[in-house]
Amino acid sequence: MKKSYLNRKNLALLLSVGLLLGCETGTNNKAPAGNDYKIDSGIISQNKSYKPHTPKDSQMNKIYTSSGTPGYYIQVGYFGEHRPNTDIINRLKFSDLPYEIIKKSKKSYLLVGPYTSYNKAREIKGSAKEYVSEDAFIVKVLRP
Repeated sequence: MKKSYLNRKNLALLLSVGLLLGCETGTNNKAPAGNDYKIDSGIISQNKSYKPHTPKDSQMNKIYTSSGTPGYYIQVGYFGEHRPNTDIINRLKFSDLPYEIIKKSKKSYLLVGPYTSYNKAREIKGSAKEYVSEDAFIVKVLRP
């Protein structure tokens, strides 16, 4: 008698697991209109030709200087005639973000980076906003 009880229990457990695995995810299997998405079993995946958003050069804030390394940066501070205070420098050191102070004329830019791509800078921007400045944004440093 005990043997058949275990078999029924195992059978019920297997059926329950099978039902759970075979259920729909509850998502609607229709792609959003106008987008090039592929849908497999309720999960929307992007097409292989998808490219992450990178703004056009005309939309990007640029700093032309010969003193900094060219690349993408996150600007966390701008100072007229003064240098960045120790508080903001300490926050940068605490966050372990690489930073540079680029001087241009009588202006100083406090920048996190450099990064080789806009998308890498965008990934780090959240940390810069959290640790250093909520007003952080991405700029591109170029040679004049």
